[in-house]
Amino acid sequence: MALRDPEIPNHRERSALQLVNSRNWVIRNDLYPAGKATIANLVRKCWIEKQMVNGGARYRITPAGEAALKVKIPDRPSRR
Repeated sequence: MALRDPEIPNHRERSALQLVNSRNWVIRNDLYPAGKATIANLVRKCWIEKQMVNGGARYRITPAGEAALKVKIPDRPSRR
């Protein structure tokens, strides 16, 4: 099976992005069911940004994350 283009969020990433789509800061628990790896991937892809406050992390969507949410999901996976 062909892999999805990394520029297109997978189901878990898309779900998490939708939870932070308000451009307000949210805590990690608000991103449930996204796990640590999914959140780390979103930060690495610059789709969300992380802010440390009082020993805890908060997250919000970036303009790149908003654009990723608008990308059309292809009907078929791309062939590589």
